[in-house]
Amino acid sequence: MHFQYRTDIDGLRAIAVLSVLFFHYDLPGFSGGFVGVDIFFVISGFLITRIILQDLKDEKFSISRFYERRIRRIFPALFSVIGFTLIVGWFILDTSAFKNLGQSVTATTLFSSNILFWRESGYFDTQSIYKPLLHTWSLSVEEQFYIFFPLVLVLIHYYQKKKYLNWILLILIFSLGLSIWGVNYRQMATFYLLPTRAWEILSGSILALGILPSTSNSILKNLLSFIGLGLIIYSVGFYNKATLFPGYNSLLPVLGAVLIIYSNNLSSSIVGRILSTKPLIFIGLISYSLYLWHWPIVSFSKYLIIRRMTWQESTVIIVFSLLVATFSWKYIEAPFRGKNPVFPKFKQLIVLAGVLIILFSVTGIIIHLKNGIAWRIERYYPEMTATVNRAINDSKWKKYTEWEKTTHKIIEGATPNVVGLADKLPAFALIGDSHARSLIPAMEVKANEYRISGYIITRTASPYLIGISSSQSSNVVDEIRYNNAIMNFIKSHLEIKTIFIACRWSVYIHGTLSEKGENPLSFKLYDTKGEYDRSNSNEFILGVGLKRTVQEIIRMNRKVVLVSDVPEIGLNVPHLYSMNSRFPMLSFQQQQFVPSRAEYNERQKEANTILEEIAELPGVELVRPERMMFDKNARARIIDNGELLYRDDDHLSTAGALFVAKVFDEVFKEIISK
Repeated sequence: MHFQYRTDIDGLRAIAVLSVLFFHYDLPGFSGGFVGVDIFFVISGFLITRIILQDLKDEKFSISRFYERRIRRIFPALFSVIGFTLIVGWFILDTSAFKNLGQSVTATTLFSSNILFWRESGYFDTQSIYKPLLHTWSLSVEEQFYIFFPLVLVLIHYYQKKKYLNWILLILIFSLGLSIWGVNYRQMATFYLLPTRAWEILSGSILALGILPSTSNSILKNLLSFIGLGLIIYSVGFYNKATLFPGYNSLLPVLGAVLIIYSNNLSSSIVGRILSTKPLIFIGLISYSLYLWHWPIVSFSKYLIIRRMTWQESTVIIVFSLLVATFSWKYIEAPFRGKNPVFPKFKQLIVLAGVLIILFSVTGIIIHLKNGIAWRIERYYPEMTATVNRAINDSKWKKYTEWEKTTHKIIEGATPNVVGLADKLPAFALIGDSHARSLIPAMEVKANEYRISGYIITRTASPYLIGISSSQSSNVVDEIRYNNAIMNFIKSHLEIKTIFIACRWSVYIHGTLSEKGENPLSFKLYDTKGEYDRSNSNEFILGVGLKRTVQEIIRMNRKVVLVSDVPEIGLNVPHLYSMNSRFPMLSFQQQQFVPSRAEYNERQKEANTILEEIAELPGVELVRPERMMFDKNARARIIDNGELLYRDDDHLSTAGALFVAKVFDEVFKEIISK
């Protein structure tokens, strides 16, 4: 079957892919360029649903033929890109990054990378740059969708009297509702997973049903298409990493794409004619290859450069990405499609696809299990490798991470893990998020030194704030019940006299820190007690929650020790050290990456003001470990006596925790004096 080729859709593809491309290259005006993926979803839903419905109407639909088309469309460029990332990664990625690449290669090959990246971290996180296959999450969403969707249409066609709209609309409404709800409570899952993204693809599917009345009225067509373009331009230009997304904010780019496709159905509007210009058509034709190739090129470039790229460097890499994508489209994509494709027989194609899936899946598994093929680097840089391994492959950190499984169960009455002397009743408790966890070695060494013990109650991305919750999806435990359970645990254990509360305070106020500076907040703190509404800032709610928590502990006649945060480097310290050692020709200047004391003070100003005000309460003390973390030049220390003080861009390593341990001496002396 043949459909009329629509040049405007290729132009819309160009808008989508260029938005993503310019967003990834940090070009001004494209802070919301990530919505290009949503536009792709709409286009995909429209085109593929149209093909399936026509085949069903002609009684020609075949599952095998459908998947043959998907394989010819998806596999050639995808596996070329995966192979490229493995080859380049072998030579430039450090052990940890290459190990993670192996895992993502397997997940991408099995079209489950969206699930992997959801479980690891957020799309906008600092560490995302070290994931050359991060962008394949959207491809996984699509392929997961197309495992089930053709079968759904077949069932509706034969058993539901072709009532496509009823069922598609029902699923769409459910998916959209789940997305709007989830963006506030499980944001990363909502961003990455199919159930909250399916409605975007189904929006295109509804267009393909042809039930919306077409119009030849040029005024109406132009009005709708300009509105659609305006919605997309607004989303691309005014959304940013702080925008709660997808949810209700994704309605704008999706509706924009729907309006453009709809308004150019019978004849072109002004917008349609603009989209049908030759440069945009060409970009649209190579858009799939451009999307696949550009991110690994970006990722590897930033991995080597480390600092933020200049506009000249970005321009060169964009041009290079376009050239590679053009080559890929012409010599890798095209030969597998058309009238005389390579591997013309379906059985041949299936065998090839199966071999590629097995080969790359197994390769990824081996790389991951073999710890990133560590000998690639170890044999040339043994001392550097040993230093990095002590920081990032630390058995203590792994043990303390495992302890969080017990912490999660404190709601069920589980007893937290203990550091210090086993025959002593715990006299203190350390509570907080992963920055509190990074201080455990300091607590442990001091507990042993002063011959006492203490409970460890830490949980990633969870500040200890009574009555406060957040939209962070990394939290797998109900925050309110969790924090209340901690408070009840303290109440019922009278032996606990001192409570340390440590946290990555500034991240809850300003967002994460990277080499580009502060990234916008990606979540919202809110008061579940109803005393303050959601219009209040994170800074205000953080202060309210911390003061509420501290006052409740004080009422139990316990001492509270607030711990200010150490400097956040904003760049992976082991990576910086590795690059300096392996590629000295790139002339890295370590000092240009680490924050100064003034920059630290500016970043922590609001958080430290809150801590200092609460520390004025009786029974509260503030300890400042960061005061040890600046050298004579007022720059943050990242290495001392050959040991890295950070395990990543913001968490202290075990060596770092031991480096600041003595700031807790006075508190521990007071504990044993009671």
